[in-house]
Amino acid sequence: MSSQATAQYRMYLGARVLWPPDCPDDILEGAINETQNCLKTYEAKDGQKMAEQLKKYLDSNFEPYWHVFFGKNFGCHSIHEKRRFIYFYIDKTAYLFYKTQ
Repeated sequence: MSSQATAQYRMYLGARVLWPPDCPDDILEGAINETQNCLKTYEAKDGQKMAEQLKKYLDSNFEPYWHVFFGKNFGCHSIHEKRRFIYFYIDKTAYLFYKTQ
């Protein structure tokens, strides 16, 4: 496997972000900050409430229809709007957000 095919991550606002991100800076910053706020508010068992809060935030600030996934072991293949895909880690949890029409 070439070095170009290997995923690259960078620390950004306290998250390990898949780099380069496929979204504008304001969306990336908002998603990371809102995720960190949710982690302070919700307990681990409240994952559904946290996902609902993150989706509401993204839909209301960056137009609907965002999809929110997070966990420690998952895969995803999706079709999303151009420049509307976010993937990052906070601690050992991965967060994936993408927008569709």
